[in-house]
Formats: sequence, C-alpha cells, structure tokens
Amino acid sequence: MSATRRIVVTGGAGFIGSTLTDRLLSEGWQVTAIDGFDPFYPRAVKDANLQDALGNPAFHLAEVDTRDRDALLATVENARPEIIVDLAARAGVRPSIADPDVYVDVNVRGFQHTLAACQAVGARLVFASSSSVYGADPRRPFREEQMAGQPLSPYGATKVAGEALAHAHHAITGLPVAIARLFTVYGPRQRPDLAIHSFARQMLEGQPITLYDGGRGSRDYTYVDDVVDAFVRLIDAPAPYLLVNIGGHSPVTTSELVDRMEHALQVRAIREVGPAQPGDVPATYADISKAGEVLGWRPRVPLDEGLARFGAWLRPLLRPREAVHT
Repeated sequence: MSATRRIVVTGGAGFIGSTLTDRLLSEGWQVTAIDGFDPFYPRAVKDANLQDALGNPAFHLAEVDTRDRDALLATVENARPEIIVDLAARAGVRPSIADPDVYVDVNVRGFQHTLAACQAVGARLVFASSSSVYGADPRRPFREEQMAGQPLSPYGATKVAGEALAHAHHAITGLPVAIARLFTVYGPRQRPDLAIHSFARQMLEGQPITLYDGGRGSRDYTYVDDVVDAFVRLIDAPAPYLLVNIGGHSPVTTSELVDRMEHALQVRAIREVGPAQPGDVPATYADISKAGEVLGWRPRVPLDEGLARFGAWLRPLLRPREAVHT
C-alpha cells in the first residue's frame, strides 16, 4: 500500500480552500488547513465550510495567520507536506483600495513566509494568482505571456508581487512552483461580498441590486469545482515551473449575468445603475489553451448550470419568508 500523501492548504477554511480540502480528503490525502480566520467576513461562514472536513480523521485545522512566521513554519514542519497550496490571500479589488496596507501585509509579507516554509520542508508550491494582474489590457482573451505588471488595484498589485516572489523562490531554490491565474470564481461557499452571491441574496430577498458601469463590465466566470480540478492537476504537473490561466473562457456582461441569474433563481431582479468603480477592470477573458495542453484541463460546468447549483446551495441558508418569487 502506498504511503498517504500529505498536503497543506493555506486559506483552507475559505471558499476555494475548503472546497479543495473536501476534494483532497475524498481522494485519500492527509490535509492540514491553515487559516487565520480574518474578520473580513463572519467566522461562522468559514466554520460552516469546514463542517464535513472536521469529521474526517485525515484532516487537521491550524488557526495560524501567515504573517506569524514562526507559528506558520512550526505548523508546516509538523505537517511535513509534499505540497503547499497557497489560497491565504486577502481578496477583493474595492476593499484593497480602502485599506492597501493590510493587502500588502497579508498577500506579500505573509506569502513570503509561506515561500520560506516551502523551502524549509522541500514542498512544491501551488499558488493562486488572479486575472487582476492583467489590468485593463485591451488584448483579449488574455494570454499568460502578456501580463505587463500594470494592475488597476492594490489587490492586483499584490498578486503581481506574489507571482514575482514565487518565480524568485523557484530560481533560487529550484523547488517546483505552479501558478494558477484564476478568473472570477463562483459557486457554493462563495464569499458573501462577491457579485454572484450578493446579487443572488438581494434578488431572493426582493432587494435592489446595483449594476456598476451600467452593467457593461464583462467577466469570465469559473465554477469552483472546475477550479479545484485545475488545482488537483497542478499538484502533480511535471513542469518545474508552470503558470496557467484558469477561466471559464466564456465571458458575459454583468447585465447578461443578471438575466441568467433571474432564470436560474426564478426571481426578478430590481436593477439600479451605478457608475464604474475605481479599480474595476472593464473585462476579463481567459485564453485557456495552455491549461488544456499542459494539464488536460478545461471547464466543464457551464454558467447556467453553475448558477442553478449556487442557487440550490443558497436558498436553504435564507429564512423562508425572505424568498420573493416571480
């Protein structure tokens, strides 16, 4: 019998991290989730994300902030992972404009501590970057090599810095690194501040939603199970250094997204129009040919199906009286 494989997932109680953790546990991994339980959104949300994992003897939760270098290193050394998947970043474009210091602190300094922990135990790094690194580049779909280091938000800038640190770590230590540039991930457990979650909740509660930039902005939405599948493939990718886009490859405008959410949720949206927001890019669109060639990966869950799955997850979380149907 082969030995149990060990992995650390930083940000393991979050939206993507907990979904990945459940997938890895189902495949027989020994998983250590590291999470600082940042108060960016309620802790109860993350506790619910881990409900299934906490009952699995192969799972260990370490409440550690990546900015605490000594505690992080001790946790990683105790876990002895062959892989570290880094999902511990503070996310969000608009909040990063309001408080850039904490984004730099978590996403750059905290990530450097994760890199040092990788080196200490000889673990392969799989790093979650973002389509925000492309900024407002008008050449679409975005290809990996066209990133010019001109993001429009502090959050995007920290992801540019993270990619650069990961590359430097690989160049100096020789340890393998894989980077996934993620495009607008959605699905069950999505953070409550993100568009699809906040829109759906407001629509089901009969509250108005605001379409910034008149709903003209375009995003390449990617279902969380497809993203997790990409991470699983990146864990064992043979290349010593790899960077790939992970996106739905089917962008839609915000107005069209709401049209399709109305159909999936069977509710009517009350729409209000707002101006474009600072830091928001006009459009994202992933060229995913490299992920297909190197990983054999492609998205499998179309937007309409993903929205229906998300609605089925969200509805039971709302009080029955709050749902307003057409």
